[in-house]
Amino acid sequence: MVRKQALPKEVWIGWVASMTEAYNMAIYAFTAPFLAKLMFRQETAWSAVFFSYCLVFIGSCLFYPAGATYYGFVGDKRGRNKTCIYSTFGLAIATGMMGLIPIHFLGDNAWVWFIFLICSQYFFSGGEYSGSIVFSLEHSKGQQNGLMSAMSCLFAVFGLIAANGLATLSLLTQDERWIRVCFLIGAGGGVISYLLKNQCRETPAFIAIPQESLRSIGIVSLIKTRWPEILGSVLILGLFNVACSFIFVFLPLVYNNQEFDTFKSLIAYGLFLIISGYLADRIGMTKVISIGAGLLTVSIIPLCYFCRNLLTLQLILTVFACLVIGPIHGWMLHQFEVQERCRGIFISSAIAMSVFGGSTVPICLIIFEKFHSTAICCIYPFVIFALSFIYLISRRAREFDIRGQKYSLSGTKEGPRFQNQQR
Repeated sequence: MVRKQALPKEVWIGWVASMTEAYNMAIYAFTAPFLAKLMFRQETAWSAVFFSYCLVFIGSCLFYPAGATYYGFVGDKRGRNKTCIYSTFGLAIATGMMGLIPIHFLGDNAWVWFIFLICSQYFFSGGEYSGSIVFSLEHSKGQQNGLMSAMSCLFAVFGLIAANGLATLSLLTQDERWIRVCFLIGAGGGVISYLLKNQCRETPAFIAIPQESLRSIGIVSLIKTRWPEILGSVLILGLFNVACSFIFVFLPLVYNNQEFDTFKSLIAYGLFLIISGYLADRIGMTKVISIGAGLLTVSIIPLCYFCRNLLTLQLILTVFACLVIGPIHGWMLHQFEVQERCRGIFISSAIAMSVFGGSTVPICLIIFEKFHSTAICCIYPFVIFALSFIYLISRRAREFDIRGQKYSLSGTKEGPRFQNQQR
């Protein structure tokens, strides 16, 4: 009997980095309803909340793509570990400084400081999140890619749970000091992650890349040759971003919920991520992601129309979303060759974040303000889910050529990308 090899410490450190990054990027979103009243005191309650989330939209639309593009080139030229060491530290500093902003002293100008730091967060996050994922998966050496991807997402969920729990407690107390503590905790976690990453080795996959392959780094040629993979990755990442923002940020806002329903849903989120990763290793990543995208597409509008309980609504949508999100990073890892992996994934992530990352909450808030219907707000995520599902179905159809030979295009358990396997 072959004994399973223990995971190297770098895998665990990469997961811890995913957790701290998720916390730091989520803590503003969860505390924004309280901060909105301090930053936009002259506005109505709805307008203040809307403007506070517009700051996130600006950061995700402009600065995340810049950071992802920059760190993608660093990852393919200088190494995976380089992509996230300093981005981790920068993200921690930006988050900590948000907790130190003298809001009352700055008055109506406080939002300027918040938007500067939010933009800084998103720039550093462009290298941190995807960088930590690639770092962990490459150190796991391809063992159970679906489950390893789900574990990376699970640790990110731990960060979301911590951010949501602490933010909810702070909102219930309505005490500005506790809000500040939430940001300072994120800074402390980021510094710990930075120190741990300094003790890590480079991934075996990067070390094995021939040196001549590292010299040609061209974004235009990459997009020309890999545009189908980039387009597909953008759609699937767009589904990821829209689903998470809609389920865990927008729905609690319109239900005016400050209880722990979202906290409970996030716990269920973590559990179902592991199940989806396990399924992906058994029946294939593309198949599991397709099922999740299809279920989200057909269910989101009727669920939001008929279901009046936030927890029930979140739980059902969370189960379907997990089928996509659990294996998503393992799926993306196999869309690009090793020497172009960071550039391919990071550029895809940059496009997806700029288009979908911060747009979901503001767009859905505008629709809700006009129509006062959650079901009508679902039209926006429905379109994204449907496009992703159509792409996945068409991609699965191309896995079989007319001669009956099977090609693994998605990095599932059938084998490496484009490996020809006779039936």
